[in-house]
Amino acid sequence: MYLLEMKTADLLLAYLIPTTVLLVVIAQHNLTPFGTATQSSSYGRNIGRPENAINPPISNQFSMKFCSHTTIGNSSTPDWWMFQFSFGSAFITNITIYYREGFARRMDGFKLCLTNTPTTPPDNDTCYKDPGPGLPNIDQTISWNKLGKYVIYYDDRGSTEYNGRYDGPVIELCYIAINGCQKSFWGHNCDSSCAENCIEGNCFPGNGSCIWGCNSIDCLHDVCNKITAVCTDGCNERRTGNHCNKYNLASYSLVTQIPSGSVPASLVIDGDKFSCSRTKGSSVTFQVDLMEASIVTGILLTFGENNSTEGDHAVYASNTSSGWKSGTVLYKEKTLPTAISFFAIFRYLTYVPPGDPDASLEICEIGVLGCPPTHYGPLCNRSCPQNCKGPCDLESGICIFGCLNGWTGNTCAQECPTGQFGKNCSEFCEGCLSRMCSNVDGLCENTTACNPGYIYEEYCNKTCDMWYFGNNCTRNCYCLRGPCNVFTGNCPLMGCKNGWQGESCDEVSTKHVTVAATSVISTQIGLFVGGVLLGGLTTAATFFLVRIKRKLREKQGKENKTDKTQRNGQQQYDDVQMENVSSTYQDLMTHQTRPTSNDYDQINTAYVNQ
Repeated sequence: MYLLEMKTADLLLAYLIPTTVLLVVIAQHNLTPFGTATQSSSYGRNIGRPENAINPPISNQFSMKFCSHTTIGNSSTPDWWMFQFSFGSAFITNITIYYREGFARRMDGFKLCLTNTPTTPPDNDTCYKDPGPGLPNIDQTISWNKLGKYVIYYDDRGSTEYNGRYDGPVIELCYIAINGCQKSFWGHNCDSSCAENCIEGNCFPGNGSCIWGCNSIDCLHDVCNKITAVCTDGCNERRTGNHCNKYNLASYSLVTQIPSGSVPASLVIDGDKFSCSRTKGSSVTFQVDLMEASIVTGILLTFGENNSTEGDHAVYASNTSSGWKSGTVLYKEKTLPTAISFFAIFRYLTYVPPGDPDASLEICEIGVLGCPPTHYGPLCNRSCPQNCKGPCDLESGICIFGCLNGWTGNTCAQECPTGQFGKNCSEFCEGCLSRMCSNVDGLCENTTACNPGYIYEEYCNKTCDMWYFGNNCTRNCYCLRGPCNVFTGNCPLMGCKNGWQGESCDEVSTKHVTVAATSVISTQIGLFVGGVLLGGLTTAATFFLVRIKRKLREKQGKENKTDKTQRNGQQQYDDVQMENVSSTYQDLMTHQTRPTSNDYDQINTAYVNQ
């Protein structure tokens, strides 16, 4: 079977065969901003400094302000200029030198070395030597393609001047560019990582190909391309990608295809690029069940050559096997996808090729990039914090969906502060004594009582009804306008109802008690005095009537000539008068001179109800 990916790999292999010329042209990233320069001596205190050689202008024109310069003498002691990389090792492709204009004689016989130690004289095996004969060019580019930590320009020959005078070694560099990339990186800006399969992680800055070959430990059948580090046959389990350096969520998934096809769908997750699933029909679907919802950042597809390319290719994400049509569309284009990047959380991945009755589908390998919900890291080998609610960030491990109840922080490693509980510690257990409760569900640590203002129960999370306050809500308040505060018992500023006082209006008013008592006493005194006066008046009236009666009788005895009619009339008159006096006396005694028990009951009842 001839795979599309193998076509690409062959073209890439032909392109990646390293040559010195290719690397010199492509890798032109100057590393001198990433390190420091030193030299064996300085011509003056603030002139001819070593860092002048790595700062613009790029020119041979000499100036103590822009060029480096060591001291001049007739001694044969070697001079040197050195640059050290701040990040350790670098793969150097070439170094360009601009020496002082008109002084090639002082450059004659120089050495340029790339070493791993700052020792001078440097090891000759790490140096480029001026070949001679004749004077060297004052600006030249020297190819390297080597790893090193230090660049050393070295002179131990000195020079003979025009007047025949001998000058000892001296260095006058006006500019130097050190091109390449930090170890394990490549590209024009050195921002691409070398393939992990490259031995010791080293690759050429110009094209990313392995310097010393590839490490095939994760490659299927232990086979990799020595230049590109591509795993030729496929990947071992749990790995995917050209270099098998990415975690494959699909390795232990459940794969189905409709129609079922002539070979099993599971061949797409066996790691072998040469074993492919095949099916054909007008309504073809291919589905991967990851077994649990996970963070997915993309998919990699390796197709065979028997695929229909005309029409729409669509990829869906869903959390049910049958609901993919209403799921999230991850990709929908008219081209055949081989790599799709996205960020989504789902369980089921469904690929739908064009709906042609004669459409055929041949997939050889599928890689689902991401991590299980419990792990993170480049190879998903780090565990998410145990209190995360859901998956954590694949790079940092931060709990991006929050924490389980009772925990907080980026990694959910801190318990809720005292008095807080629940999701992201957003709830409060104010009713618990000392605000001490379970950080998970808010259950009070002390379940024998609650703070004032709360009805007693294990969670102490129900406040008093209106007009009640205090421990277990057992106290009433008689505020004039509105209920009191259930926690403090304090009434609004309008005061208390009649007969009550205090901040909570739950104390009987002393003023009202005095007024009520005075009213009862006054009533009793009034009744007593009234009774006495009424009794006196009644007695006087009775005495007066008796005397009148006696006088009348005496008068009747003296009047012997009075006829019977007159006597009868007088007797009726006396009877009427005495009856009226007696009736009046009885009414007074019944209704005014004797306060009954009912009268006192009414007075006492009126007092209590105030």
